[in-house]
Amino acid sequence: MHTFYLAPQNWKPPYILEGQEAIHLIRVLRAKPGTTIKMLDGKGRLGLFKLDQVKKKKAYLQPLKIWSQEKPHQRLYLALGWNKSGRRSWLLEKAVELRAWKIIFWPGQLSQGRPTQMPKENWMNRLIAAAKQCQNPWLPEILNLPGLSELIHYGRNFKQKIVLWEKCAPENIITGQDLSREEENLVVIGPEGGLSAEEVKKLTQNGFKIFSLGTSILRWETAAMICLGLHYLEQEKSSIALPSATLTRHSASQRP
Repeated sequence: MHTFYLAPQNWKPPYILEGQEAIHLIRVLRAKPGTTIKMLDGKGRLGLFKLDQVKKKKAYLQPLKIWSQEKPHQRLYLALGWNKSGRRSWLLEKAVELRAWKIIFWPGQLSQGRPTQMPKENWMNRLIAAAKQCQNPWLPEILNLPGLSELIHYGRNFKQKIVLWEKCAPENIITGQDLSREEENLVVIGPEGGLSAEEVKKLTQNGFKIFSLGTSILRWETAAMICLGLHYLEQEKSSIALPSATLTRHSASQRP
């Protein structure tokens, strides 16, 4: 069964797919009335829908079943030092697959360039494509911050906040439990050029704990992937232990 994205504000009668999602359903898949599809809204809501009719390049849908998935019990906020890496889009896809809650870009002293003021449209397209592929109903939010001071301020209320630094003693290595200790966990990774000693000092003075990723000097996206993977596996263990506590079902006749 194919999965499609319908923005949260459009989850109301009449349920209509437009734009590229409708083109894919109508022209690429050549779906006929009566076809059943799955939809998600990126905010935890999913549904099974039947294609009712096609009008003017729009797909009109009838809900069969709608349900919601609760937020994960432990959520990872990944703060990545900005760089010009061409692997950024790839990393965004993996962040969806591995259930990151939020991706925060910020410019470090050794960053190449600065984040755009607003997240780019193609970033959202990458997130949506990945969510449809891996069936993750929660799209991570992307936030751009102008500097380290704003990042420190953003993290002021986090109980668990971590900075990963290549000069940290390797025996103080990060674990999945460290990344999932609290309900909300903030992890800072430097840009491709690393974090300066001054930046690390400011972070630790504001409650960030230093951890290591081992003895290798890792690329920006490799460090991020390790964090995402460790956190993801911890969440999978939790979800297996509590399989019945994740879904809230709605009647298909109800307006969600």
